[in-house]
Amino acid sequence: MREIILILYFFIVVIVGFISFGQIKNNKDFFIAGKNAGVYQVAGSLLASILGSSAILGSVDFAYDVGWAGSWLMLCGALGLLILYPLTKFIKNFQGYNLPDLLGNFYGEEVQRISSFIIPIAWLGIVASQIMGAAKIITIISTFTYIEGVWLSGFVFIVYTILGGQFSIIKTDIIQLIFILLGLLVVFFYISSEPLTKEALPLINHKFGYIDLLVMILTYSTTYIVGPDIYSRLFCAKNEKTMKMSILIAIVVLIPLGFILAKLGIYGAEMFTDVGKNSVLLMIADSKLPNILSFLLYLALLSAVISSADTTLLTASSLFTQGLIKNLKSEKAVFISRVLTAAFGVGAIIIALKMKYILSTLLMALTIYSGAFIIPTFVGMFGYRARKEVVITAIVVGGFVATLGKYYPGNTGKYIAIAAFILNGLILYFGKKLVK
Repeated sequence: MREIILILYFFIVVIVGFISFGQIKNNKDFFIAGKNAGVYQVAGSLLASILGSSAILGSVDFAYDVGWAGSWLMLCGALGLLILYPLTKFIKNFQGYNLPDLLGNFYGEEVQRISSFIIPIAWLGIVASQIMGAAKIITIISTFTYIEGVWLSGFVFIVYTILGGQFSIIKTDIIQLIFILLGLLVVFFYISSEPLTKEALPLINHKFGYIDLLVMILTYSTTYIVGPDIYSRLFCAKNEKTMKMSILIAIVVLIPLGFILAKLGIYGAEMFTDVGKNSVLLMIADSKLPNILSFLLYLALLSAVISSADTTLLTASSLFTQGLIKNLKSEKAVFISRVLTAAFGVGAIIIALKMKYILSTLLMALTIYSGAFIIPTFVGMFGYRARKEVVITAIVVGGFVATLGKYYPGNTGKYIAIAAFILNGLILYFGKKLVK
């Protein structure tokens, strides 16, 4: 019965894509939903994109290991949005479609093009983490294997995104967000009735210290301040007021949600002595919840997967398209983006088959991006300008060093990640002085 419902769910998603396909009139509809979205559409889409399966399952798994410190993932996201709030004045009149367009305005066409090629590579890891989350859900509610779940969910994401583009994404995200929040809240209140016998670790503890928090802020919070998916939501807004209200709503939701997800992870630590490679939240659903609640949670998580994966996949394909043809307003931009959506989707599927852990896959992708692009974009908003050679060097060196840090265990890797930001900033500062 569950398999039938699963197939029906995916079938409905694809049908929505087909319906949206007929409603797309031009490139503006496909890439930024006509730039006419209201507060609830932008806020709903922003939150639905943030709350992918990788973030939800990853937060719960994280809290299983580190206690209340697991809430920092959502709290750091809220911190990033809080810093972004006053920065909307720098992007309110922007007429482009994405973040590389913004970088092009700051530093020239060459920087725009290299950004359009590098960011999609990092974003493949984020799409893969969503597919991994979907596959784990599928293995629990059906007889499909993990590999079959990866291919099935990946195929649905690809088809839905190719057909609907941004137009369908922003219109359906608010519905998916309702499913996400409803499922998580129902489960939270259900498990809250069971008292815990062990005291959970505090927000800062021996498993998650201040250096860990600093690295998370640098590699995670900053992607909310300057992030392709975040900006793709804001660029759909009809005005600055809509942008600001949407950001505030997202912050108000993320802060309590961080503690709710941490509580679920702490509950899992109380219930299970060893989870192995399994997701803690999915184990709670499978063994501790009544059938109706577990099904509601699975539906919420599938909604989380779809709402985040389609946005990320479209971002990756549209950016790469821009790198190839320079202008997303070109007549052939939508066609090329759809072809690349298929290519990137298959690439994400392959990564999902190779990687083992959802959160590590997500943070790997965000670390590569943040080390390369956060500082150049941030200082560019405040009027910093430099020659293309300087900016490109900062992007390449910062991204490479940040990636290197993920391959070293313990504090060594964390210090390398911090060094990536320092090197990026130093290259921009001294490069401007040396290269005239």
